[in-house]
Amino acid sequence: MVGQQAGGADSRSLWFNPLDESESGRRPLTRERVVAEALAVISAEGAQTLSMRAIAARLGVVPGALYRHVRSKEQLYDLVLDAVLAEVGCQPDPGVPWAAQVGALARRLRAVLEDHPGVAALLKARDPVSPASLTVAEAFLEPFSAAGLPGHRAALAFRLVYDYTVGFALGDPTSPAEQRLRDTATRRELHAFLRSLPADRFPAVAAYGKHAWANDRDQRFNSGLGTLLRGLQAELAPGHDASGDLTDGAGER
Repeated sequence: MVGQQAGGADSRSLWFNPLDESESGRRPLTRERVVAEALAVISAEGAQTLSMRAIAARLGVVPGALYRHVRSKEQLYDLVLDAVLAEVGCQPDPGVPWAAQVGALARRLRAVLEDHPGVAALLKARDPVSPASLTVAEAFLEPFSAAGLPGHRAALAFRLVYDYTVGFALGDPTSPAEQRLRDTATRRELHAFLRSLPADRFPAVAAYGKHAWANDRDQRFNSGLGTLLRGLQAELAPGHDASGDLTDGAGER
C-alpha cells in the first residue's frame, strides 16, 4: 500500500546498515585513487593542467570530497612525485663498484620518469621532501661518499648525475622532436638537409650533424652518463689534484 512504512529487518537494513560496495557499484575514494588520477592527468596533459575540480570530475565526486584525502593541490603534487619515485629501485648492489651502482641507479630513475611523462618537469620544480625523494638522494649520495669523495664534493657529484638524468628525461621521448627522429623518412630528410649546408659556414654540422640528430636516445644517455662517471673516477685516481674540480667559479655556500 502506498504510504505504508516498511518495518522490521528491512527497515533496519535500509537505514542503519552500510551499503555494500558491490551493490552501489562505486569504488571508495582513497588517497591512492586521487594520486593515481592526478598522475594520469599529468602524464596526458602536463602538470600545469592539474586542478582539484578536474580531478573530482574525473573521479565522479564533488571537489570537497578530495580534501578529506589531500590538503591542497601543492600536497597532491608532492604525493604524485612520491608515488612515482617509489618505483625507482634504490637497493644497491654491494658487489659492484661505486660507478656501476650510480650508473644503474641513474638508468632506473630515467626509465621511471620516462614511463610517466610530465613528472620530470614537476620534479625540477619541487623540493625533495618526500620519503621516496629522500631515498633516491640517499641512494645516489652513499656510493659517492663510500668511494672517498668528501661531503661537499660528494653532494656536487650527486647533483651532477641527478640533474643530468632528470634533464635528459625532460626531453620526453614522446615529444614531436623525438618522434621526428624516430621516423625514418623524416630523419633522412633532416640528414640530407644538414649535408647540404654550405661547408664554408657550417663545416662541422654538415659533416657530423647526422650523428647529433640520430635515433639513438639510449646511446645518447649512456654516452653522456659514462662521460660523467669517468670524469668522477679520474678525480678519485691516486695523485689527482682535485683542488679546483667541480667547484670552480662556485665555491661553498
